[in-house]
Amino acid sequence: MYLVSNDMTATLPARSSLRLGAGPGERVAVRCTAGELWLIRDGDPKDTALTASECFTSSEGHVELYAITAASLHVTRCKAAPDPAGDAWRQRLWRWLGPRSHGYTSDGR
Repeated sequence: MYLVSNDMTATLPARSSLRLGAGPGERVAVRCTAGELWLIRDGDPKDTALTASECFTSSEGHVELYAITAASLHVTRCKAAPDPAGDAWRQRLWRWLGPRSHGYTSDGR
């Protein structure tokens, strides 16, 4: 069992496993390039089988890959780029909604 931290290509012998992890805001895509893989995701009651040329994408959490037969795969990590416009919008909203007096008195008038 290996922990993957970057994009990679790997070959797994039959009956071996590989554990992948995706952090917050990160997606992991697994493409089976040869053989057969069985995917087990933490917290998901459904397992997924991949054969050559099939792909599976997972977000946050862990995925366990099990090679049913000798298998080759390519793993790609994707993390969303920060949205500068979204950050500016959040900052303006916080300034507008932030702690300040709205002119209300304690008796509700």
